[in-house]
Amino acid sequence: SLVDSAPLGALSSRPSAVEWVSEGTRSTPIVLSVVIIDQCKALLADSYVRNLFNCAIDEDIIRVESIIASKNDKDRKYEKEMTELGSASAASLAAREARVDRSKGFWQSSRWAKKLSKNINSLISGDDKKSTQKGSSPKGGGKLVNTSSLSRKLAHSGDNSGAIAEASAQAKKEEAQKLKRANNQEYTTKALFALVRTYGCILARWGGYGKEDIVGRAPAKKKSAENGKSSTKEALGKPDPLAQSLLNAICFSTPVVETLWAIIQSDNHTISDLYKVIDEDKASSPIRCLKSHPMFERSGALNLVYRRDGNLGSVVLYVFVTCLAHILIVTDDIELHDMNKPLPPHQIRRCILLLKKLLYRATCLDYMKSPSDRLIPPATDETADSNYFGLALISASSKTMRDLYDRSSRRPLCPPKLWLVEDLLEKDIRRCKTKEDYVALLLLPVLRVCPFLVSFKRRLRLFERIVATNRISIQGSNENHNLQPGVVVKIMRGRVLEDGLIHLNNLGSDLRRRIVVQYISAAGASETGVDVGGLFKEFWADLSNLAFDPNFALFKATEGSGNCLYPNPSSRAAHGTDHIVLYEFLGRILGKALYEGITIQPQFAHFFLSFLRGDYNFLHMLPDLFTMDPQLYNNLMFLKTYEGDASDLCLTFTVNKDDFGGNEEVPLIPNGANIEVTNANKHRYIGLVAKYHVCDRVREQSQAFVRGLWEVIDRRWLLLFNEPELQVLISGSADGKIDVADMKSHARYTGGYTIFDKHIARFWNVVASFSSTEQAELLKFVTSCERPPPLGFMTLNPPFTIQRVGILRDGDKLPSASTCFNTLKLPTYSSEKVMKQRLLYAIKSGAGFELT
Repeated sequence: SLVDSAPLGALSSRPSAVEWVSEGTRSTPIVLSVVIIDQCKALLADSYVRNLFNCAIDEDIIRVESIIASKNDKDRKYEKEMTELGSASAASLAAREARVDRSKGFWQSSRWAKKLSKNINSLISGDDKKSTQKGSSPKGGGKLVNTSSLSRKLAHSGDNSGAIAEASAQAKKEEAQKLKRANNQEYTTKALFALVRTYGCILARWGGYGKEDIVGRAPAKKKSAENGKSSTKEALGKPDPLAQSLLNAICFSTPVVETLWAIIQSDNHTISDLYKVIDEDKASSPIRCLKSHPMFERSGALNLVYRRDGNLGSVVLYVFVTCLAHILIVTDDIELHDMNKPLPPHQIRRCILLLKKLLYRATCLDYMKSPSDRLIPPATDETADSNYFGLALISASSKTMRDLYDRSSRRPLCPPKLWLVEDLLEKDIRRCKTKEDYVALLLLPVLRVCPFLVSFKRRLRLFERIVATNRISIQGSNENHNLQPGVVVKIMRGRVLEDGLIHLNNLGSDLRRRIVVQYISAAGASETGVDVGGLFKEFWADLSNLAFDPNFALFKATEGSGNCLYPNPSSRAAHGTDHIVLYEFLGRILGKALYEGITIQPQFAHFFLSFLRGDYNFLHMLPDLFTMDPQLYNNLMFLKTYEGDASDLCLTFTVNKDDFGGNEEVPLIPNGANIEVTNANKHRYIGLVAKYHVCDRVREQSQAFVRGLWEVIDRRWLLLFNEPELQVLISGSADGKIDVADMKSHARYTGGYTIFDKHIARFWNVVASFSSTEQAELLKFVTSCERPPPLGFMTLNPPFTIQRVGILRDGDKLPSASTCFNTLKLPTYSSEKVMKQRLLYAIKSGAGFELT
């Protein structure tokens, strides 16, 4: 009760404080003495906190180990799905998700099928539920102990000493646990719950989560002066150092995360409370209004009585989520995936499912605009005030889920469908008609706080509709008969970068206008092609092949994975001061490619994609360093785990900068050359080295590239996606392979061709026989893009079209293309062999528009 009502200065890290206490419409300053502050700080002493929690937690009685290790049918199902996914990257999974419509199967849609499946599963697993856990005695007296396991071992083993010793050790363990339970018959979780309420209140008010309503509600109203009280308690907007110290003591010195997660899954009262939070049928108030009621309240003069109101489950969940988020800060990907830290993978998946339901309730159900669709009755919803605890629960859950989702973008933690809420925003997108309608959806809480609840395909469609409607409003269209005149740009084929820089770099946001490219041949003559969009795609392909080539020294390929590109730290040495201008230009051109729906070849490094979104997570520096320089990463990991004296390695707080053979020593901190790396500061050294290579060395180049990109593409549009999804948006499928069946099913035929024509049948046989490279060259020949759109050929605009060209002899004409209209002009060749030869000759010629 005191912590819930105390002024913020009472538990602040400041040595003294003056607080303004509100009484109705009046505010009175109160000076908090050092004595009071010291008494409050005693509550946060590390050793005191550790002892309290360790005394209140009994892992054996709560059965933490067995609950955490247990798996149900869903867990095994997800594990099987993860095994089937194999080593597929997050980008390839995102590309696959973009092309698949998820529909309910029979066993998910039929109620009686669900019930039958559930009964069968419970029948099969009934023995497991009835059996006792290893190391625990059977409940109730007079029951015989099952000794069949020991008997079989003794009967079939030639040497019985091992089985006897194992049985003896097990008996001693059971006897010790029985004695411990006899001595702790009065143990309950009330003490633990009281600590969770108290320290949960501290973390909510002083931990930096309870100040801001990230979902976007208006600030909480205050009650009238008659009440003399504010409807909400004040909370800090930034975490106080004392709260961080408290988290360190709880997370790294006690088994609080495992214990609370076990309680969330096993304690009936906690489970019931959580259902009231996440279940729309049982909820009585919005999550933002939840309060952390004290466990005891005063009744009469001096009596304290146990209080059963309030939502205990939400407090347990909040402390668990906050501690989990804190532990994830120092947990690397290997520990999370392979070492069961802080929880086994199947428990992490359960956590994702629970937090998904909570965030869906907070961002969607609690904030529906239509009164007829409200989950909460208007009387309670409109008048209820936000409380710091409810806001803290939403913020902490969002932070934890975002961290897990970011980690899953590197190495999947679960099947992609586990993140999604079915059909979320489907109707909203269909209702949109104008540019303003689509842009307004970006303000929805679910897209700002947790966009990963919406399927990637739906978010991709929203992005394309926002861009398309914006583009039509600026450029016009042939369909509306209002096509605007474009900016004419003359490009010589041998000077793509230089001419593009001269004509396009100064346009800035005007690059959203229609660009009309006119190619000049090597002979100085204008080519016959007329640009209605196709020539710009060809210009971008030629430009990207040059500018993103590592030999051009603007970009460098990662050594650890996939040869992905990131800005070359030595670009200044190669291009002088003009390198910043080049990066800004390439950023604008990439933005123009996204704006025009052009998929391109370059694959970017994960951390560089984070820079493009504008929200790089510095907690991921070490995994990013591994992709950039595996050898340096391994050296730092050796230092991290080195058990000897780090000073023996003779390291200082400096790094060597190598620009084309020239070495320069760069200090990581002031006077770094004179500061030795020791066991006490080696973790800081590791972080600074990773930050220097991943962020500092490429900061100038990345900022220039991002400035150019954001001039054409609004940053809010990019925040819809994580890094692998953004790569799919830029380059289509990660492997670049073309789905011939998808291409065929969405193709159109003109000039006399039909799908039943023998020449069309020959064409698709030829395309199927092409290698992946030849298929990409064919697509580039027809559309100027080597890769299909992220959503497949269904969204290629104009559609892939094959036009009939009648000929008398096979040698009369070669295949040609109209890239502006994605049209292949295919002559009626006499055989499949001739058609293949002619197609390969045309697509590999590399000529401009002179070839006919």
